[in-house]
Parts: sequence; structure tokens; C-alpha cells
Amino acid sequence: MLRILGCTTLVLAVVALAPSVASGRPVKQSLRPTGVDPNAQGVAMASIHAKRNRGKFRVNGRNLKPGTTYGISVAGVRIGSLTTRATGSGAARFSSPQHGSDQFLGVDPRGKKVEVSDDQGEDVLENEMPDDGEDQGSVQCCLPDDEDDDGAECEKTTADECTAEGGTNMGTGTCFPNPCSTTSTAPDIRCCLPDDDGPECEEESAAECSASDGVNMGAGSCEPNPCASTPPNVVRCCIAQGDEGDQEGETESEPPECQQLTPSDCTAERGTAIGAGSCDPNPCVSSPSGAFLN
Repeated sequence: MLRILGCTTLVLAVVALAPSVASGRPVKQSLRPTGVDPNAQGVAMASIHAKRNRGKFRVNGRNLKPGTTYGISVAGVRIGSLTTRATGSGAARFSSPQHGSDQFLGVDPRGKKVEVSDDQGEDVLENEMPDDGEDQGSVQCCLPDDEDDDGAECEKTTADECTAEGGTNMGTGTCFPNPCSTTSTAPDIRCCLPDDDGPECEEESAAECSASDGVNMGAGSCEPNPCASTPPNVVRCCIAQGDEGDQEGETESEPPECQQLTPSDCTAERGTAIGAGSCDPNPCVSSPSGAFLN
């Protein structure tokens, strides 16, 4: 009887764990202070269900500056923000599909670097998220799924395994967001693609973005550039380079320099603030009023 009860208990335990394993294991990582604020503490948690095209991501912060908005970046792309309470703690929640007040999640954080930056653009917390180790393949393989209204599910497999299972090889990339559920009539999304000079924005399909290991920023336009890592409370500041002419009174040859500064720092540099945005291309050259051209 004891053996029977023991076996029954084991079976029930396996059944109870099966849904969790099938849906993907959550991963958790402590965020290390960079030295900008030595007392800062944080933790990031991600739960990705690639086959169901569902994901959740959360970043918690403690001992931060009270009443301050911090930027949250994954793989060098700012995906949202975290605002602290009077206690210096706060949380940023992301999900896909997007729920309630959650921010949109268009990237799988697993295996990627997560950064929390302050209103000066300085990283306060950072660390690389662990990978759950489940995706061992090298390509995205779209497999038919009769139970899925979207038509297909994505699995990471080898190219040979994908062919043997009758799947469609979508090339390298991640299975979250699901590149298989996108139809040919689906609108393009804003995709932030990694680049040595900072992420670039391309309006392309979700499948193309996933294949390029980009960050899906959702539908919309690339103007203004949503990939620019402009920190909160930072503006483009046009700073004159002085008289660069060979003779006194000659128009300067060097255009005003654009820097991303806080409004107070911009004033201290005797610059002109022209609002948030990217300094590339230099907006100080094409001032509508011509104020920065001479």
C-alpha cells in the first residue's frame, strides 16, 4: 500500500509540474550597481512562452532616487521606463500581449543585457539575463498547429530537424515574438536593429525583425527614432562652436554642436534646448529660424 501511495504521489507531482515545464521556465537575475549609485538594488524577471507567443518581463528597483524616472533597456534598446515612489522603490512591468498598464514587450530578455539608466543617461544597474537553456536549435522553425488560430507555432531547431518535421525554416532569430503568426497582410512594425553607432530603426515585418535579432517596438513610424536611447529629462542642446572664420566677422564654418543634456546643463553651457530626440542627424544645422546657422 505504501508503494502504491508513493507512486501515486510521484505521478501527481509530475502532472502538477508538467504545465509549468511545457510553458517555459521563468528566469530571474539580480541587477548589479555600476557605481553611479552604490546603494541601488534591482532584480529582473522574465517568463517567456514562445509557443503561445506570450511573455512577461518585470524590473524592480530599490534604494533609487525618489520620484525619478529611469529608463529600462534590453540589448541596448530602451523599451520603457520605471518611476520610483517617495521611498525610492519602483517596478516596471512589460507584457505581450499587452495587459492593462503594462508596457509593450517586443523582445525576449533572456540571454540579453538589461540596464537601468538615470535621468542623466548614466547606467545605475545592469546585468545579463540568464537563458533558460530550452532553445538549443539554430533556426526558427514554423510548424503547423491545428489548435492555433494564428496558423503556426515556432520552435528553435536545427535546419535538418525543421525539414524533417515538415516545418518552414525562417532563418536565425528568436521565437519570441512569434515570427510564424504574422501574415503577409500584417502591417510593418518598428524594428530596432543593433548597430555599432546605436540601434537603427527599420519599418519591416515582425518576421524580418525577429530574423535580424531586432527589438519589436510595435506599430508606428520610425520618425522620430524610437530606438534612440534618450534618457528621461534630457533634451537636445545646440551649443555654438565659436567664431571659426579666418577673419573677424566671417561666418563660422563649424555648425553648432548637438549634445544630449539636462535643461539645466544646457543653460550652463549657454546652449539652446530644442526638446527631446536624437542628435543624429544634427538638428542644430537645420533650425527653421536659422538661429543656429550663424
